[in-house]
Amino acid sequence: MMKKRLLPALLALLLAVPLFPARAAESFSLWVSPDGEKTAAAIQWYKVEKDYYLFLPGNADVNSLRIGYSGNKDVLMNGRVVAQGESASLLQPGTICQLTVGSTLYNLHILQGSPGLPALYITTESGSLKKIHEKKANKEPGTLIFVNGAGQVEYDGALTHIKMRGNSSTTFAKKNYQIKLETGANLCGMGKSRTWVLTGNYRDKSQLRNQITLDMALYAGLDNTPEHLSAEVYINNEYMGLYMFSEKVMIDDDRVDITDLEAETKALNGQELSTYPRTGPIKATPGKFKAYEIPVNPADISGGYLIEFEAYSSRYKEEASVYHTTRKNTLVIKSPEYCSTEQMAYISGYMQSFENAIFAPDGVDPQTGRHYTQLMDLSSLVAKYLVEEVSKNYDGNNSSMFFYKPSDGESPVAFAGPAWDYDSAYGSYAREDNADRALTGDGLWIATKSGTRYWWPALYKQPDFYQAVVEMYESSFRPAMEILLGLREETDTLRSLDSYAEEIRLSTDMNLLRWPRVKYPTTAAQTGYTFDENIDFLKNFIDERLQYLNGLWLEGR
Repeated sequence: MMKKRLLPALLALLLAVPLFPARAAESFSLWVSPDGEKTAAAIQWYKVEKDYYLFLPGNADVNSLRIGYSGNKDVLMNGRVVAQGESASLLQPGTICQLTVGSTLYNLHILQGSPGLPALYITTESGSLKKIHEKKANKEPGTLIFVNGAGQVEYDGALTHIKMRGNSSTTFAKKNYQIKLETGANLCGMGKSRTWVLTGNYRDKSQLRNQITLDMALYAGLDNTPEHLSAEVYINNEYMGLYMFSEKVMIDDDRVDITDLEAETKALNGQELSTYPRTGPIKATPGKFKAYEIPVNPADISGGYLIEFEAYSSRYKEEASVYHTTRKNTLVIKSPEYCSTEQMAYISGYMQSFENAIFAPDGVDPQTGRHYTQLMDLSSLVAKYLVEEVSKNYDGNNSSMFFYKPSDGESPVAFAGPAWDYDSAYGSYAREDNADRALTGDGLWIATKSGTRYWWPALYKQPDFYQAVVEMYESSFRPAMEILLGLREETDTLRSLDSYAEEIRLSTDMNLLRWPRVKYPTTAAQTGYTFDENIDFLKNFIDERLQYLNGLWLEGR
C-alpha cells in the first residue's frame, strides 16, 4: 500500500469534483474546494439520517482546500464564525465538527478514503443519472478526470458515453457502469483502451471477492483475465463509493488479442452493421440463431469471436446476435455484436459441436467426429472450471461464462475465459432452498449441478478433464488459496487477504456509510456486518474450501 502523501496543486484542483449534493429539500449546503467557490471543484456534504458527512478522497490534502457554503446566515464551526473561503484545515479527517447555521445545529463527520487508490470523477451531459438508470441500453456523453494512486492525472477529457451494465445487478441500489473515453488511454498501466468497467460489488460487503478471484485466475495462468484495481468513484457531484475499476472483456490489442472480425466486417460494408435486416426467430428456439443479412464477409470468418454462455433463455431476446443450443443454452456473441448470417452459422456450428462432444461418453461429437479437445483448449477449460469451483461461484454454471475463438490461422482451437463476475462467490449469496449447500466451504458446487444442459458437470465426467483438474489444482490453485490465507509468500500477482483488506479499509468504511445494507437479508450469507467480520468470514470460507478440496483431489497422492 502506498504511503499517504500531500496532494500536488494540480491534483487538488482536479479532486474537487463534488462528492454529494445535499438533498433537494435542503436550503443550506456546505462544500470545500481549492478556492472556496462552488465550482466543479467542490466537495459537498452528504446527509445520512440525522448526520452529515464530508467524504474526502484518500490522497486529498484537506489543508489545501477552502470552505464554501450557501445562504446568508452566519455559519459557525465548533462555536467559531467561519468566513467564505476560509481554510478547511479545521475539517480534519476522523473528526466531528459541530456546525451551526442560524439556529440549526449539525454534526459534520469528516472521513477520508484509503491512500494510494485512484479516483474517477465523472460528469454526465445532463448532470443526472436518471436516464442512464432507466434501462441498460441508455447512454449519455460526459467528461472524466482519472487520477491514479500516485496522484497523477492520467485522463482529463470527454466520455463518448457512460451507461449502466450488468443483468440482475441493474436492480441493485449501487449500479455498475461502463464508460467509453473519447480517446484511448493507458490507465494505471493496464493497456491502452477506450472502454472501461466500474463494478460496484454491491452484494459483497468485503468488496474483495471479484478482485481476489481475478488475481487467482491471473496467478493460475488463465489468459486474458482482466486487470483491475480498487478505485473511488464520483459521478455528477456524488460520491458513489468504492468500485473495482477494470478492463472490459472484449476483443482488442490490449485485451483479448485476436482477430477483430467485427472491425473487418465493418470495413467491407457501406452502412452500420446494426441497420441491416435481422434474420432468425425472435424467441429462443433450440438449434436456431439470430443474425443480420450483411452483404459482404471477410474472406476468413473462422475468427475472432467472443462468446458469453448464458443458461437463461431470456437473454436471447435481449441481444443482437445469439444462438440457442440444442440443449437450450443461450450463447451471446459479444463480438462481432452484429454477426452476418454466415458468421453466425459458422460459430454456432462450432460451439454446438463442442456441446455435443462434452456430453458424449467418449468426448467425441458423433456428428463431426471431433473430440472436445480438438475444439477447445483443455488447459483453459480446466483453469476456468477451477476458478468457478474453488470460489464456489453461485452463478458459475449459468452466466458470465466467456469463451473466445481465434481465427484458424491464429489457433486450431477455441479457449475458455476470461474470468469474470464473482461477487456471488465464497458464500456471499444463496436462495433459501439451496443455502445449506451454497453457503459453506465444503462440497462441489459447479461439477454437481443437476440437469441435462450444463457444461461443467458434463466435462467433469470426462476422465481426461478430471485428471487435468486434479493436476492443475495441486500445481496452481492450492498454492493460490494458501497465499490468500497467508500460508505462502505473496507474489506480484496474488497477495494475502490481510494485505488486500488493509489497502481498502478506510475507503470501505466510507462505502458502507454510502451504501448501507440489511444486516442479514435472506438472499445473502451471514457474512458479517462490519468489514473485519466480512474479512474473517472470507478467510474461514477459503480455509474450509482448501481443506475440503485437498481431501477430495489430493488425498493419497
